[in-house]
Amino acid sequence: MTDSVGRKKWPSAEKFLANLDLSGEKSTLNESNFRVICAALFSPDEIQQNDWRIQDIFSLFDRDRDGVLEGQEWKTFYDWLRTMIEPVTALLVVDVQNDFIDGTLALRDCGCNQDGVDVVEPINRLIKEGQFNKIIYSQDWHPGNHISFYENLHLRELHPDSKVTKENAKPFDTVIFAEPRSEQILWPRHCVMNTWGSQLHKDLVIAPGTEQVRKGDNPEVDAYSVFYKSENSIELEAILRKASVTHVYICGIAYDVCVKASSLDGLRLGYPLAVIDDCCRGVNTDDIEAAKKLISENGGLITNSDHVLALVNETKRSLVMSHQSAKMIYSVSLSESSQNGRDLIQHVSDPE
Repeated sequence: MTDSVGRKKWPSAEKFLANLDLSGEKSTLNESNFRVICAALFSPDEIQQNDWRIQDIFSLFDRDRDGVLEGQEWKTFYDWLRTMIEPVTALLVVDVQNDFIDGTLALRDCGCNQDGVDVVEPINRLIKEGQFNKIIYSQDWHPGNHISFYENLHLRELHPDSKVTKENAKPFDTVIFAEPRSEQILWPRHCVMNTWGSQLHKDLVIAPGTEQVRKGDNPEVDAYSVFYKSENSIELEAILRKASVTHVYICGIAYDVCVKASSLDGLRLGYPLAVIDDCCRGVNTDDIEAAKKLISENGGLITNSDHVLALVNETKRSLVMSHQSAKMIYSVSLSESSQNGRDLIQHVSDPE
């Protein structure tokens, strides 16, 4: 069954529980029954490899540690289940731009000689075949005097602590600027706004009804993460919240720079998040491997496009992403409980 725009309509969480004879939002749930639910949600192999995650998810929901979810605990569990059964998915395509593929900062000329154009075909497959609820494209979008450009080094003073000086600096070196003090990699001039280099690659499919977010337009601040495209900007988060997105899938360029930064910020904000490995290319081999490790350690899933299509088009689910979702929902429920407590104290101390 599909909706009016062709996306799959998921069965409701209530129907899912009814099929397991566990329906009723005011029910109680013990750990044994919770494991029955997880067995229906996740593959046996994933459960075997990540059994500790199931234990941790139940522990998050079981606040009073009595081995049973009831009342508010049940509601928290049910909110989590709904995000598993009725997901709202977003695909974030990071910086698939001309300068990173054939221009001044082409990946093929960088440390590991990967070719940025190799991401275009697998990303296009995801866009064409994946039933994502939201697709967002990001672009580096720099003014000509941007702080990250090696060619602009003469425009700003370096801090005395900078080991690299203006006289011996080379592209890809790291310097420390004086005002404001900031550490900065010196990149070749790239993705200058309104130039050919800043445009999305001509072969990248731009699906109708999608969004584009531009970052790095402040000349004094570099911006790797799409979540914080410039100081105090949360445009991407606002887009995701408006669409009620529950799961984020990230791909693009460069794996060890903007993809990494965006992934870590997305995880920090609580989003269940997966990086699509075969749809990413990067600058440096060691840094790419370090990025994968860091993303995994922070709760992200490193996977491939075939698995992602199964997750967004079929009834398959990721226990790793579900664990991250449980942490987010638990955090929200704690915040709501704290606010309710503060409201009650205020009402008692200052009755009308």
